[in-house]
Amino acid sequence: MTLRPAQRATAFERAGRLTWVLALGVLLGYPLVELFRRSVVADDGSFTLEHYAGLLQDPQLVGATLNSLWIGAGTVVGSLLIAMPLAYLVSRTDLPAKRFFGTSAVLTFAAPSFIAALGWILLLGQNGLINTTLMAVFGLAEPPFDIFTPWGIIFVLSMFLYPLVFLPVSAALNNVDPALEQAAASFGASRARVLVKITLPLALPATVGGSILVFVTSFVIFGPVAILGAPAGFETIPMVLLRLISAPPRIETAAVMSVPVLLVIALALLLRRWLVGARRFTVLGGKPGARPVLHLGRARPLATAFAVGVFVITLVLPFGILALTSFRRAIGLPLGLDNLVLFDNYQRVFENGQIVEAFTNSFLLSVGAVLLGLVLALLASWLVQRTRARSNGVIAPVMLSPLAFPGAVFGIGMIIAFARPPLALGGTLTILLLAYTVQALPLAFTYINAAMSQIGPELEEASRSLGAGWTTTWRRITLPLLRPSVVAVALITFVLLFRELEMSVFLYTGANPTTATVLYELAGESLFQLAGALSVVILAVNITVVLVAVRLLGADGAATPTAQENR
Repeated sequence: MTLRPAQRATAFERAGRLTWVLALGVLLGYPLVELFRRSVVADDGSFTLEHYAGLLQDPQLVGATLNSLWIGAGTVVGSLLIAMPLAYLVSRTDLPAKRFFGTSAVLTFAAPSFIAALGWILLLGQNGLINTTLMAVFGLAEPPFDIFTPWGIIFVLSMFLYPLVFLPVSAALNNVDPALEQAAASFGASRARVLVKITLPLALPATVGGSILVFVTSFVIFGPVAILGAPAGFETIPMVLLRLISAPPRIETAAVMSVPVLLVIALALLLRRWLVGARRFTVLGGKPGARPVLHLGRARPLATAFAVGVFVITLVLPFGILALTSFRRAIGLPLGLDNLVLFDNYQRVFENGQIVEAFTNSFLLSVGAVLLGLVLALLASWLVQRTRARSNGVIAPVMLSPLAFPGAVFGIGMIIAFARPPLALGGTLTILLLAYTVQALPLAFTYINAAMSQIGPELEEASRSLGAGWTTTWRRITLPLLRPSVVAVALITFVLLFRELEMSVFLYTGANPTTATVLYELAGESLFQLAGALSVVILAVNITVVLVAVRLLGADGAATPTAQENR
C-alpha cells in the first residue's frame, strides 16, 4: 500500500521520536538509572540505605566534601573580584582597547583549565620561574609562593572561571537603559550612588547566575584540583571518586557519593533559576538612548593596568611559560642559552608511541562523537520545531541535562552501566565514544535548535508538496540552510572534546589513551618539558580548528540562501 504524504510524514515523525527516545535512553538514562540503583542495592540484591549512612561515618569523604565546598565558595569570591571591575570598565568607561580585553576573557575560558594549571606550576612551583627569580633577586632561602595549596587552587580556578561572571554581567550592563541612570543623576546622585543604587542592582540577576555557575563548575572540577592538590594531599569529591574506582574498586561507595553531588548541583541550578527568575527588571524600554561613557581621567592608567594585569595573568603567563618550557633542556637548571633546545622536546613527543596513539584516539573519538551528536541534535531540533506533540516539552531539557552532570559522576555511571559483562566495554574506545557523544549533545542542540527556529517550514512544505521525499527535502533544503550553524558547532565541539579530561580519566584503564590522559600522566611524572610541548601542540590544534571555523563561517555568512541554492 502506498502511503500519502501526510501518512509518510506521520510515519517519519513516529520513527524519529522512537529513535530519539531509544538513543537518549541508552546514552543518558541507562547510566543514571544504574548509578542510582547501585547506590541503594545491598550485596544480596536487596534495597538498602546503609551506604548513604556510611558517608557521614567516613572522615575522608566528609573532608573531601568540605574541601569541595571551600574551593567552590573561594572561587566565586575570586571570580567576582576579577569579573565585576573588568565588566564595568569594558562596558561603561573609556578604557583603551575595550574590545580586546573583552575578547581575551572568552579566550581564557576556551583554553583548557588543566593546561593553565600546568603553566602555574611552572611559574609558582618550588622551582617555578617566578619563585626562583624572586629568590635570586632578594636572596630568599625559601620560595615565597606555593601553588600546591587550597589557596593556589582557588587562584588558578578564579583566573580560569571568571568569564562565567564577566560575560553575563557585561551583557547586562550593556543592556541597562541609560535613562534610568540619567534620571538618578539629574536628581543629584553621585556616580558612586548611581552605580550602587541603579546599575549594580539591575545587573544582579546576571551576577547571581554567573556566580552559581562558577560554584557548580569549581565544586566538581577535576583537572586543576588534582594537579595542584595531589602533591599536598588535598582531596575534593572528584579525586575521591577516582580513588574509589581504582584498585581495589569500591563502585557502590562511588555511586553513593555521586548521588548527593548531583543533588547539590541540581539545587544550585534551581536556586539560580529561582533567583534570576524572581528578579524581573525592565532594562530596555523602547529605543535606548546613547549610553553615557564614564571618562576615567586620572584613574585611566590604574584601570588600564588592572585590565592588562588580568590579561597577562590569565593568558600570557601560564601559556607563555608552557611554550618556553617546551624549548628547555631541563627544568632544574637556570634558564639560559645553554638550557635551551630547538625541537628536541617536540621530536620526543612525536616519537612517543603512546602520545601518537593518544592523538589518533582523541581525533577519532572527537570526530565520531561530533557526528553522532549532530545527528541526535538535528533529530531533536526537527521534533521540537516541526512536529506538534505534548512530549516535545521534555526534549530540550533532556538534551541540555548533561550540563548538570559532572564528568566524574557521569563517568562512574558509564562504568556501572557499560563496563561490566555482558557488554564489557570498560577501557575501550566505544565507552569513551558514548561518553563523548553525551557531552556533545547540549552545545549541538543549542546551536542547531536556534538555527532551525529561524527557518520557516514553508520551503520544506513546498518541496514535499511537489513530490520530494523527506530525505530529499532535508538534503536539498534544510541542511544547506543549517550549514553555517552545523559547521560552527561541529568545530567548536571538536575542540572541546579533543582536550576532554573530566570523563576520560575515569574511563581510561591504561589502554586507549587520549591526549588529555597522557598530558595528565606527564604532569604527574613531572615531565614538564614534554608536557609543555604537548600542551603547545594541543593549543595549536585548537587554534587551527577555530581559525578554520571562522574562515568557513565567514564564507557561508557572506552567501545568501539564494546564492547557496544557485550553487
